[in-house]
Amino acid sequence: MSDYTYLDNAATTPVAPEAVEAILRHYTAGYGNPSSSHSLGVEAHKAVDSARQTLAGILNCGPAELVFTGGGSEANNLAIVGAAQRTRKRTIIVSAIEHPAVLETGRALEQQGFTLQIAPVDNHGLVEVDRLVELVDEDTFLVSIMAANNEIGTIQPVKRLARMVKKQNPDVLFHTDAVQFFAKQPLSLADGALDMVSMAAHKIHGPKGIGALYVKKGTKLSPIVHGGGQEGGFRSGTENVPGIVGFVTAAKLLVDHMSQDEERIADCMDRIRSVLEEKLDGILVNGHPDHRLPNVLSIGVRDIKSQNLLHFLEDEGVVVSAGSACHSTRTRRSHVIEAIGLPPEYATIRISASRYTDPDEAQDAAQRMVEVISRLRG
Repeated sequence: MSDYTYLDNAATTPVAPEAVEAILRHYTAGYGNPSSSHSLGVEAHKAVDSARQTLAGILNCGPAELVFTGGGSEANNLAIVGAAQRTRKRTIIVSAIEHPAVLETGRALEQQGFTLQIAPVDNHGLVEVDRLVELVDEDTFLVSIMAANNEIGTIQPVKRLARMVKKQNPDVLFHTDAVQFFAKQPLSLADGALDMVSMAAHKIHGPKGIGALYVKKGTKLSPIVHGGGQEGGFRSGTENVPGIVGFVTAAKLLVDHMSQDEERIADCMDRIRSVLEEKLDGILVNGHPDHRLPNVLSIGVRDIKSQNLLHFLEDEGVVVSAGSACHSTRTRRSHVIEAIGLPPEYATIRISASRYTDPDEAQDAAQRMVEVISRLRG
């Protein structure tokens, strides 16, 4: 893939060399089971504890409030299903543009007799606050609103939303899927506004198959994976030591270089957007114009089919996506694009950069996009 310009980093990112080094060390020398009492086990246990301490420092929370999971989807499931199993209330509220790991979990609970309420968003993808608050009642036990959308990049004011929800009903738990947000934008949990926060490593140059859930102290949650009682009893199973260490190594790398990375990424995306807007008509930029992730650019392109565009762009060495990687095999329009009301004559492509995206290569890729779109339009 060295001949490709990879612009699908919202789907997954290349693993940082620093994380690879840490991972390999714990696959080879430090391979003990953290629950074992011999020296190799003790070493592995210390590695997990150290990673937990580092992640807690990044988030300004207590180490015991962090549960390592098998990824962002599992973290979302643990938050939602775990909360549902500890209450007699029956209503959960999510936004119309949540990741399938939240939406489908809510729908699964519907099949068990729970009520799923969908909070609408405006045409920029921002949750309509008044409508959200109106949905909260005495039967609501959980509200789940993502920190930033994976398809259009819109950032939600989740702490403000949490405060308004709790003003309506103080007993409601507030969960946020921060998989696309974490380590790309500042996130402090010291104020206790959020009860649960989901994270994943592979969106931030860490390995796949590892994530974490912040669970605020005192939050009642049932495990969904039972066994030996690891992770404070919230998530049983032998800890994925290489994954945990790789995850936190990548997170610290991004947090330590956040401002520099954001400047470089913004340069990449500005160049791409400038080329497209200057040389093409019939395009729209989806998402909020100001409150958005700097690394995600969702473009609506008129009079063209998304899948045709993706295939021809890949032939030209440019890798982008039509939206969420979770929908890559579906032909149905994205629920996010439907929720923001993009006209049906517009196809959508998502362009997403990372700290390893070269600005000059990004600009060249934009020129190739222009050529392909012009050719497809005839």
